[in-house]
Amino acid sequence: MTNTARAWLLLIVTLLLGVAIGVLGAGALQDRRFARMNDMPRPGGFTEHVQTVIRPTSASQWNAIRPYVEAAAQENTGRRRMHDRLMRASLDTLRIRLEPLLDPAQRERLARFVPGRPGGPPPRDNDHPRRRDRRDDERDPPPDGPPRR
Repeated sequence: MTNTARAWLLLIVTLLLGVAIGVLGAGALQDRRFARMNDMPRPGGFTEHVQTVIRPTSASQWNAIRPYVEAAAQENTGRRRMHDRLMRASLDTLRIRLEPLLDPAQRERLARFVPGRPGGPPPRDNDHPRRRDRRDDERDPPPDGPPRR
């Protein structure tokens, strides 16, 4: 093998390794972002999280703050549910538009990607593979009284 051929082979191997590392690294970062998003406190845990962040100095201060925090938690829950409905509608539209263009195997894979649609499992509230199993409104309410430190 000539030096030129070795140089080209080394260049190609290096390029392929770089592409592979880039793809795998991007996937790992995406997974970490999803995990971080799912670990963020949600309404139900949101109130307790805000209480921990603020660290009220007394029960009376917390009692004055709490209604505003709970109102924000309820508003966030409503917005997230609205977003989930809009996402489902968008995925339904996508499925309907793609269905005539796909073969049966592709339709089956799409049905697994868009749960709760023909050929897929039935829908659940906030259905997403990376989300927690408990719904937000089933979480234990935050404790009354002064905050935990």
